[in-house]
Amino acid sequence: MTTPKATLERVLTPETAHQLWTANAPLVLPATPQDFTMGGVLPAVLYMFRRGHRRGVGKFSQAFAPGPGVKPTIESVAAKLAGDGERFYGFDGETERALLGDLLLCHCLENKGYKLGRQVAVERVFPTHYFSSWIDLPDSVASLRFVPEMLIALLSQQDTAASIEKSDKPRVFSVGLGFEDNLLLRIFGTGVSVSGMLTDLVSDRFDEAVPLAVDQLLTVRIAQACKEAPQRLRPGVRSGGPMIPNRWPVAHAAMENFRQDLNVFLQVYGSIIPRQALVSMLESLIGLGLSTVFLGTVAAMIHWDAHGSLPARNEQPALPVFVDASSGADHALRRLSEESMEGITRALDRLPMVLMCLRILDGKARYDRDLRQHQPTGPDATAWIDLLGKIRHRDHERSTRILDDLDEKCLVLADALHTEGLDPEVVEMLRNYEANDDPVSRLAEAITSLMGEKNQRTNYQSFLDSCLMLDAPNGLGLRRRVNLRNVKKGRKTGDVRSIILSNTALDILVHRHLHKAAKGKRERALPFVEFLEILRERYGLYVDIAPPGMSVSNDDLHRNRCVLERRLRDLGVLIGVNDAEAMKRLCSRFRAGSL
Repeated sequence: MTTPKATLERVLTPETAHQLWTANAPLVLPATPQDFTMGGVLPAVLYMFRRGHRRGVGKFSQAFAPGPGVKPTIESVAAKLAGDGERFYGFDGETERALLGDLLLCHCLENKGYKLGRQVAVERVFPTHYFSSWIDLPDSVASLRFVPEMLIALLSQQDTAASIEKSDKPRVFSVGLGFEDNLLLRIFGTGVSVSGMLTDLVSDRFDEAVPLAVDQLLTVRIAQACKEAPQRLRPGVRSGGPMIPNRWPVAHAAMENFRQDLNVFLQVYGSIIPRQALVSMLESLIGLGLSTVFLGTVAAMIHWDAHGSLPARNEQPALPVFVDASSGADHALRRLSEESMEGITRALDRLPMVLMCLRILDGKARYDRDLRQHQPTGPDATAWIDLLGKIRHRDHERSTRILDDLDEKCLVLADALHTEGLDPEVVEMLRNYEANDDPVSRLAEAITSLMGEKNQRTNYQSFLDSCLMLDAPNGLGLRRRVNLRNVKKGRKTGDVRSIILSNTALDILVHRHLHKAAKGKRERALPFVEFLEILRERYGLYVDIAPPGMSVSNDDLHRNRCVLERRLRDLGVLIGVNDAEAMKRLCSRFRAGSL
């Protein structure tokens, strides 16, 4: 039986159909929009900063698997470590090994599906130390959906090459230069030095005289049992190859804010905050940064769809959302946040068609005689995307030729689908040029309809859920199952989401903004009212003011503000001698340092 995809391949060629039949849009967002595990991101980032290429196969499974074809478990890892009599003395008994396994499960490794027990397959390593990058978990770096690669591109800021190269001079986030020339490696690489060539898999050495906390030391011991760092990822079509793509998302303002946040926080507090707390705070900060970058990308592409050009950097506000400061304890505030998130959901509903329009135009223009020389050679594709917008809005001299050809493709595809008796609604959509004279949007809407919701909107929602770390202790959102009304028959329940600020997220936001990005980064006075303004303007998080287009009563806004204020006091980061708003100021829980 002929499928819609096979018909599309016959009409548009298999190569073109392959480029369109996807949710990916590397020109816009250099990550794969699917679910991923935030906990696996930092170890992969540490590896790529140190090595300058993507991670391939390592020796963790070979070293700790209990048998051929069986994945390592907490029990097998503990047994292997306990067998090292020089470094682990006194763990010969069953009880002692069980205690060692519990220690590993609490501080170093995580089971598949967050399950408890010592006989479940291990899936994640906590980034307590740089040597976590020697442990190849998850098994395939592709499971992280190119998120670590995107972070490397954002932080290293190499603005010319198509792929990440070894840094030519020391920077804050240098690539491939060693531990002293990269802020993140310097913080997590305590006691590590390089012996021999930087490219050797065994050149990283740990100084046994350097004292470490037990969680970091256990990570070092696991890595030492692996004997060497994972290899370079092998070339291949499915793997994507070993090179780190150097691509930026179109949300440049959110990208720069995220880089600045991470830089300031690590420089001031990276060596001060205990490692377990630091890891949770970094994951929360990365989740917030990725969320604002993704939502900023959504807003920018919706603007491009309407106007044919991306908004300027100073005109890229974050998508506004109402924050439930009570974290779900106040049902009225929770419902308001869920209502606000419906606006994000509607934007995600539009995104597949917009990105399909971009892919269609990109596929035509990259082979055009007069346009192909304008393709982006560096990480910033803004000029190319704006050029495609001009073509679509008939503001370019090549518009007529390209749009006429796409209009012909619409009719050819419609005839092919009609002949094979497939999707009459799509056939009508492709032929109805009187209702829609834009062949790009007709073809895009037809292809997205043929692909189905699962391959489009569901992937984008899953990506956002992973960025927000829904329901995690250090996450930025909550999800609950509710009964749905006015939906198709057979679908009775669905998920609704609300945005919250966990204690971890509040902690890192307060400490980040107690210091400006200027040189020296000294602590400053930060009034509570200014902190609320930063949340709105920088991250689109509305607490005491209703987001644009949403109606919220003054009582609810006041209560939400009071809840946030009380939580900040409980965390020990808000002081005030009276009720005057000007006297309420934020303060640090840690003595600031510098790196």
